[in-house]
Amino acid sequence: MQHIARKRILLTRAPDDNRPWVDRLHSLGAEPIPFPCIRIEEQSLPANWQAHLDDSHWIVFTSRRAVILFASQLQHRTLAAHQIAAVGPTTRAACIDRFGRCELNAPQGTAASLAAALLPKLVPSAGVLLPGAADPRPELAQAISAAGARPLALPLYATHPTTTISTPTDFSHAHLDAILYASPTAVQGAANTASIPSDIPAACIGPTTATAARAAGHTNTTTAATRDLDGLLRSLEDLLTTTPKTR
Repeated sequence: MQHIARKRILLTRAPDDNRPWVDRLHSLGAEPIPFPCIRIEEQSLPANWQAHLDDSHWIVFTSRRAVILFASQLQHRTLAAHQIAAVGPTTRAACIDRFGRCELNAPQGTAASLAAALLPKLVPSAGVLLPGAADPRPELAQAISAAGARPLALPLYATHPTTTISTPTDFSHAHLDAILYASPTAVQGAANTASIPSDIPAACIGPTTATAARAAGHTNTTTAATRDLDGLLRSLEDLLTTTPKTR
């Protein structure tokens, strides 16, 4: 990824999510600029959450954060009786790190691709535990229900955009080469707290995020083929080699 070397890249994830990306970008010779645009609020688990676990056949994770938070709640319980599915390589790696395995992965990193891989493996009325965000996109749960299985939501955290401030951080003269967005929430947080030139190349982790970026005024967007940092960086290659730097 020689196109990344010496590039100044704005990172908009939550602080603990930005940290591994900072390390990776440094290793590639880039200059990461952490600017968190998301606030994470952990949720109190419902009293019946263990009953949901006992009632499920599959546990399906759609984010690395969900894996980490769920693993911290297990204590001495094991998942020996469950099968584990993950969306994207980063979430799969977290499952293997925390649980030692991951039976099913959707490399494309979308809820649609995960549903397509999972549904043929579900038996009627199977319980599917969905640990994750408090306000997930509905496509995966809807697909599970349509297949005759039972989605069991387990909210672990809520994501919020950083709050609007009266004097946004001005990046007009920061000599940025690119900005990375991993969610529509980050796009909203950036709009709330920063003034970013609209033509700076913006790499988005999926089509929903790209749509949000364009709605926020970004005119030079690209969408990653895989939902991870390397996918974002690969998607930037053409933009960084063809877009002149004027700031």
